[in-house]
Parts: sequence; structure tokens; C-alpha cells
Amino acid sequence: MPWVVVWIFSVLLSLPLQANQTIRLTNGEWPPYLSENLSHYGYASHLVSEAFASVGVDVEYGFFPWKRSFQYAKDGASSFGEIWHGTIVWIYNDERAKNFIFSDVVMEDYQVLFSLRSNPVDWETMDDLAGKTIGGTLHTFYPVLESAQEKGVLHIDRARDYQTLFTRLLAGRIDAVPYDWHVGSYFMKNNLSADQRAQIRFSPTVIGTREFHLILTKQVPKNHEFIELFNQGLKNIKANGVYQEIQNNLKLGTYDHPKLTE
Repeated sequence: MPWVVVWIFSVLLSLPLQANQTIRLTNGEWPPYLSENLSHYGYASHLVSEAFASVGVDVEYGFFPWKRSFQYAKDGASSFGEIWHGTIVWIYNDERAKNFIFSDVVMEDYQVLFSLRSNPVDWETMDDLAGKTIGGTLHTFYPVLESAQEKGVLHIDRARDYQTLFTRLLAGRIDAVPYDWHVGSYFMKNNLSADQRAQIRFSPTVIGTREFHLILTKQVPKNHEFIELFNQGLKNIKANGVYQEIQNNLKLGTYDHPKLTE
């Protein structure tokens, strides 16, 4: 009957032509950029999700301790057989490039030295840090500072985490802590008392700008297609203003707060 044909045709028109693809990425705790508990899972997660959404790809995140998060992404699967295409967000180095495809730059941040107001570390060249003890975590790569240490200019005192490093700083056991500015500011606001925060400042000299990428394992052939889609998605959200809006939200502190629960 004609009306049946019209009805079927209208239903077909209402259906999506193609369902979105889904990519599964490991993630971790690095607020305000990445966190299971923050709005949009943090600033960097929001950028990645919006870039993929603009090219019809949905993102599923899995949150794990960083060592496990990296290993799952490298292997393309967890020990339970779950598929993981890659992980966010990481700095390029040659060792990682052996196992991962790197996207265009997702975000940048600059690293500065946090020190005590009573013992300020102001510097312009590495030679100005001669004899200083700089704190660092066991898992973080500090190319400029490590090069200076190799030359005997300074010493890097490693610890498991930044809580330990800031405890050492406040106790005067180290001279400074290198930290990405946004992450360091978030850490102090959420982990130190007002009195402790008042004792700490950061130097105006930037150690270096750090560029972060989405990285996808070479173990999954489809990841070459996903990287191309993602890079196009990044271009899309930069062109339509979404990238700038998310950057503005970072400055406004949107990603400092827990995500809303249903």
C-alpha cells in the first residue's frame, strides 16, 4: 500500500547512514589534564574526545595506574583480553616511537621551577643552577636538567611522586621542583595547605615547552586510519572554535572540579 511505502521510506531516512566508530584509549590521573573524576575527564581528554567526535569516532577511556596504562596501550590489549588502541597524552621520544604512532600535537604546556620564597631559585641559564639540587619523579623525563646533571652542573634528586618532592622542598631538602605550570598549580591547590602554598613560588624562566600527543599502538593496523581521522578532527575543532573554547575553560578552572554524576 502507498502509505506503507511512505512510512518505510521515512523510517529509513531517519536512521543514521553509518554508526560511529569507537576507539578505546587508556588514561590516568594527571589533573587538571587527565582524571577519571574531573569534568570531561580533564582538559586533555576533552580535547581528544571533541576532535574524534568531529570525525564520527566515539572514545571510551579506561583509567589505570600509569605503568599499566602505558603497557596496555603498547600491547594493544590488557591481560584480560580487552582491546586498547592507544593512550593519552604523551611526549615524543625515539623509544616510544618504536611501538607507537604519534598524532599531531594535542596540547602544550611549559615547565617551570617551583621553589621556596625564602630560598628563591631565579635563573636564566643552566649555569645559574650550579650546585642546586632539583627534585624529580622517577618516571619523568627532564632532558634539559638531565643534560645539566651529566655535565656536573646540578643534581637531580628523584622521588616516587610530587607529594614527596614538595614535602622535601618545604623541608629545605631540595632547592626546586620542575613541574608543568597548570599541573603544578592544581597540585598545590589540592594537596597543600594555604600556609604551605604561601611559601612557594615559581621562577619566571621557562625550562621548556612540552608538546603532548595521542599515541596509538602499531599492533593494531586500523590505528593508521584512526590517527589520520584524529589529526583531521584536531584541525576541525581548531577551525570551528571548539579548541579555543576548551582552552578558555581550562583558564576558567572548569577542569578543576569533579564531573557531574547522574
